[in-house]
Amino acid sequence: MAYTKIKPVRHHLQRCLDYTSNPQKTETFGANDLNRLLSYTQNQDKTEHQLYVTGFNCTPADACRRMYRTKKRLNQPVDDGSILAYHIIQSFSPGEATPEQVHQIGCEFARRFLADRFECTVSTHLDKGHLHNHVVVNSVSYMDGKMFRNDFATYYQGIRKISDELCRENRLSVIETDGKGQGYADWLSGKTGKPTIRSMVRKDVKLAMAAADTFDGFIAELQAMGYMVKYGSRVEHMAVRHQSAQRSVRIDRLDARYSESALRDYYRQLRHLPSDMRREYKAQHVPEPAQWLPPELTPVGKRMRYRSSLSKPHRKVSGFMACYYRYCALLRKAYHGKATKRCYFLLREDFKKFNRYQQQTHLLWEHRLQTLAEVQAHKSNLENQIEQLARQRKVLYRQKQEPERAAREEQIQKLTKQIKVLRHEFYICANIEADAAIVQEKLRQAELDAQQERNEVKEDEYKRRSSRPDGARGASVFRGGY
Repeated sequence: MAYTKIKPVRHHLQRCLDYTSNPQKTETFGANDLNRLLSYTQNQDKTEHQLYVTGFNCTPADACRRMYRTKKRLNQPVDDGSILAYHIIQSFSPGEATPEQVHQIGCEFARRFLADRFECTVSTHLDKGHLHNHVVVNSVSYMDGKMFRNDFATYYQGIRKISDELCRENRLSVIETDGKGQGYADWLSGKTGKPTIRSMVRKDVKLAMAAADTFDGFIAELQAMGYMVKYGSRVEHMAVRHQSAQRSVRIDRLDARYSESALRDYYRQLRHLPSDMRREYKAQHVPEPAQWLPPELTPVGKRMRYRSSLSKPHRKVSGFMACYYRYCALLRKAYHGKATKRCYFLLREDFKKFNRYQQQTHLLWEHRLQTLAEVQAHKSNLENQIEQLARQRKVLYRQKQEPERAAREEQIQKLTKQIKVLRHEFYICANIEADAAIVQEKLRQAELDAQQERNEVKEDEYKRRSSRPDGARGASVFRGGY
């Protein structure tokens, strides 16, 4: 199996020449220096005394000089910031191939893909647990002066395709994919922990599968959650659309187990099982919902009792601060499945706004703002500060004395940073004014729904105990409370 990746090499010529004269740094890798990169890939400690280093259209010793000569001959830039070369890394699984075979694959890769137009070197490193090739290719073609294009087509139709072909020819494993990439929203969601429409639909489908015992019950659960479901013989792919969404989502693309045929087969097998085995069958086939962990959770204070002369009374949080703290905590609790179902479906539209509410909570706590009037006063104060700093910066912009230019630009940058911070707080205050009433109303409704659901559960439990065959009402369980 060969894993490939490519990255550009950037630097200017003078620093490359200076770095060449410093032998103490030739073993430290930096991907922004062409000569340093060539020194690293051809390091004798990593390649067994140059046994696995090969040059194409150049020799490993003069590769840097030849690449720069090509650029100068064709009038290509070698200044700071320009792309001097590209570094391709081809890694193999541990123990899958010998060093000779890995180096042979790297050389054949260079012949098929690069050697007809570019200077390049191939070095096989043996110092890691896995064997890997370093291919350094000039960014300018010595044949026609055209630049090496580092884009999706070059990688997927060139680098990765040829590397996989060589692995198959040498009977090595290949990374197989389904041909479907990951969208930017899903990638960002996985990186930041912020939920997306697809992740919320996936979570709701899992909840519906766990709650239903038949396919019709599964459809009913989704409809109760606010989804419109398209299914049946006239529908090619089963899809759902929430009442707050703009388009449908194919649930079989979320997981192959969510296709209509797979779901019908799942519930058909579940129906033929005994009642005592259904729970075990569900646990085996219905995956647990993935928990969402925001990057920065709101700090939760823990109360501890101790005796000390330094102890101070705890300040009680009230007003907007208490409201936002409770709402953020309720959002986390509902998304993790620890709140009631009514709270979950009431608050699900605000899961994606968690960061917005968290920023508002931090601002309220930092400035101890507890009422709407205090928020408006703080917003007015921020606006005055921004105007004063903007006037000071405007005066500096009009000054044109050359001897004081560096100091003036530094002061302008300092004022710009201050204005940026104050504007950010100003926008958060404006969001608080717009969201405060909505947050308070949703918090009140969520508490009412949660209390009502708890009362219904207690009432159902009481009725169930009261209808026991032996006539026992279980009054001792609720003694003192009813």
